[in-house]
Amino acid sequence: MRQAIAVIAVLISVAAFSKALAQDPDCRLVMASGAGFVVECGKQLYSYNLSLSQSSGTRREVRRDIHGRFTFLCPADPKCRTLLCEVESNCENEPTVGGSFVAPAEWLSSSKDEQAILQVFRNMPWPGGDRPPTPSASCPVFDVSVGGLNGRAVCFSEGKGSTVLVVAANDNVGFLLWFAQDDKPAPVLKSKMLEMLPRFEIERATGEIGLKRWIR
Repeated sequence: MRQAIAVIAVLISVAAFSKALAQDPDCRLVMASGAGFVVECGKQLYSYNLSLSQSSGTRREVRRDIHGRFTFLCPADPKCRTLLCEVESNCENEPTVGGSFVAPAEWLSSSKDEQAILQVFRNMPWPGGDRPPTPSASCPVFDVSVGGLNGRAVCFSEGKGSTVLVVAANDNVGFLLWFAQDDKPAPVLKSKMLEMLPRFEIERATGEIGLKRWIR
């Protein structure tokens, strides 16, 4: 299962999204932070931010790497007073959750089936240009909704662990999410993932180009 997680973790999202923007001469990526970004299109700015809350309502922090991949961090146990607890954190046995933004047109023009999900996955840039083989699906593709965006999901298994890939998009934004857990079979992880989806939220905002001077 660790191999499957590693395969998914090498997705490079900002490059793919920037490529999509390049098709529209009036739009360009201004900045990206956490699980969000700001786009300049003509005289308007558009921002999108994906967030994940705990069952308590507290939002998870987001870590973003140099390739644009983001991970939703588990909050530390408030009862913990040791460094070990802070490192291990407390997610109530929930799966690891991460993702990347993708070009929405690629997904919307596809068949939105298992092969389409894998195509979005495989079309991402890979370090060295080598694309590792993808695992076989262990559940039928099913419909999902993430922050109001319709999408599709599919499960993969390896040993005792599983991964669920989700692709969701509209005309303006698209993303791939992954849920992974080493000690859970696909049906159990799928149920956990479905329980978590209502806790995702997409924040959208629009502003005039003059606001750009406040962006650092």
